[in-house]
Amino acid sequence: MYNQTMAQKQTVATINWEVIAELPTKNGQSKALGLAGPVAGVHHQVLLVAGGANFPDSMPWLGGKKKYYDDIYVFEKDDKGDFIKPYPQLFHLPYPVAYSASGSSPAGIVCAGGENASGITNKVLLVQWNVATKNIAVKSLPDLPIAVTNASITIDENKVYLGGGEMADGVSHYFYSLDLEDIPAGWKQMPSLPKPVSHAVMVMQSSADHKYIYMIGGRKKNSNGISDLYASVYRYDCKNNQWQQKSSLPYALSAGTGIALGAGGILLFGGDKGETFHKTEQLIAAIAAEKDEAKKQQLVLQKSDLQEAHPGFSEEVLQYKALTDTWEIAGTIPFPVPVTTSAVNWDKGVLIPTGEIKAGIRTPQLLLGKFLNK
Repeated sequence: MYNQTMAQKQTVATINWEVIAELPTKNGQSKALGLAGPVAGVHHQVLLVAGGANFPDSMPWLGGKKKYYDDIYVFEKDDKGDFIKPYPQLFHLPYPVAYSASGSSPAGIVCAGGENASGITNKVLLVQWNVATKNIAVKSLPDLPIAVTNASITIDENKVYLGGGEMADGVSHYFYSLDLEDIPAGWKQMPSLPKPVSHAVMVMQSSADHKYIYMIGGRKKNSNGISDLYASVYRYDCKNNQWQQKSSLPYALSAGTGIALGAGGILLFGGDKGETFHKTEQLIAAIAAEKDEAKKQQLVLQKSDLQEAHPGFSEEVLQYKALTDTWEIAGTIPFPVPVTTSAVNWDKGVLIPTGEIKAGIRTPQLLLGKFLNK
């Protein structure tokens, strides 16, 4: 176990970062591979990590095939209540899925959309932990109006909000809500996002008399294969049902994680600034357009070298202050910071379970950032 204290600026609590656990091994593995796009959340004081995808045989640029999973891992507190350990039994989702939008609610963990080897899905699940029987229950919720993957989600008590994501024919600008206390009513279409976006961070921020939803960063893949990378931030006023543009991030950022900080702040952890991602997209487009076979092979090797040397993702923590509508770099995380996962509130801290740390490479580690003076 490792740890390092990070003193964050001004009103942000001091955070102690450590690797608190790892995904258990299975099938004779010496070390778990880790998962990108897992379902993650907390229900009845246990952490659930489910689904996800990885490349078990070789890297994708070497012909490796992505594999999707249906496993559900349960992590409990130990006897002291300040550590987490994997529950010995492995549970299963009804189907393999990765890159769904997932979040915690009092009723369970919502898993909306996502993808597997059969394509993008509009299915929605509610994953619950039964404290008495120490068992998993999985219920079906109403289907999304569209099949979508890499969408964004935030949950306010029993109200679920989902926006954006990638569809089979483009990127979504749709914004939906589902009331878990009125499930038969299904998904309600809300005012559309200001622009189509996937891989964004969505955070609910509540004050005494207002509730706001922030849609932060993300990207949009275009028909030419080159993505727009966003630093933009939009805020949805739940009272007035309107979107408003707010101050942009210091740089474009996608596939990161984030949580609300009190009644007036947001913390973002890591994310992809997109430099290597953008170069890779440009090489893929060049390979597709190149007619000369020798030149095409040179481009293929160039792309392989680029991905092999991937530097990893941002290790910075960004803080947003709603009162002044400003962003600042609040510190760094002293470990490889995963993308395509979720930040989960855990007691007086935040858990970032598994995820992708470089192109094609996942981590089995669960990072815990503990607020020491909050």
